[in-house]
Amino acid sequence: MFELYADPFVGVDEAVRRRVVSNCGIGAHEGREPDRPYVEPLVGHATGRMLEAEYVRSAFADV
Repeated sequence: MFELYADPFVGVDEAVRRRVVSNCGIGAHEGREPDRPYVEPLVGHATGRMLEAEYVRSAFADV
């Protein structure tokens, strides 16, 4: 997953990267394929580049 979408992880420290990849793995076990529209907000929120409200909006945008 990280290799497929490496650019959102540029400048992200190892601990945050592992946490995001782990969350994507959990989502994959629940049947959600970690595509770019799913990964980018996770990285943004985990790094503080995206506020909580913005993250929630993006997470439910396709619902």
